[in-house]
Amino acid sequence: MEKTEKELVQILSEFGFNASVGKAYLALLKNNPATGYEISSRSGIPRSAIYSILKNMESQGIINSVAQSPRKYVPLSPSSLVEHLDRLHSHRIASLTDTLEGFDIDDESFDFWHLHGYQNILLKMKECINNCKEKLFMSSWDKEFLKLDRELGKAEKRGVEITLFSFSTISKKIGVTVSYELIEKELLEVWKPKFLLVTDHDITMMGSAIENDSDRAIWTQNKAIIEIATDHIVLDITLAGTRLNFDSTPIVQKVMRRPEIYLNKLLR
Repeated sequence: MEKTEKELVQILSEFGFNASVGKAYLALLKNNPATGYEISSRSGIPRSAIYSILKNMESQGIINSVAQSPRKYVPLSPSSLVEHLDRLHSHRIASLTDTLEGFDIDDESFDFWHLHGYQNILLKMKECINNCKEKLFMSSWDKEFLKLDRELGKAEKRGVEITLFSFSTISKKIGVTVSYELIEKELLEVWKPKFLLVTDHDITMMGSAIENDSDRAIWTQNKAIIEIATDHIVLDITLAGTRLNFDSTPIVQKVMRRPEIYLNKLLR
């Protein structure tokens, strides 16, 4: 199976379809209409299993039968499948929202949320960026900025002041960027990827970004931790200004809660 096909089977599995359903759908996309025997031959699914799989797919609305003798099947077009899944999951989310109404917990009763796994961390970062109203500053590697490109771009269009710092090269400029222009591959020999994110001086996320399930991060509204994270980014930008020979004061003032303090003067 080619890489793109494997990716499609994997994505469909995330929507609750097992690998056999993904393989059968792919086989039908390539050749349709097709009989169960033909689908079995092209997908590698045993004949003993193919008809129950096709019956299940038909009941889920992702294929249709078009003849009786022999019965042949056609798939929903890719665009129709996406629309079908969107409607289905929107309905389920709406039902879940109604059912869970009144069961919300008080976020303020928890000082820290501990996040496990890179994908969960990335989703929470996207949520923080989407909810940001005024200021956002982040220290990270370029790979995270690229994964958050859509959310950062939308935030910038909303008028959010964005400041990004990285030791690695920042390949896409959004807001104000400060970078040492180092190569990520070389950085990996010295450091493991980590990130800091502060939004509206109200929320901080920080943690590892190795891109696997071992990644750990925290989300917090603890004021002391927010100040520590902010100060860390401020110091990194200030030192970058000194080492790279540029005036970091205007950038730092956008980040600091008290912009009247001139950190460069204190460090000399």
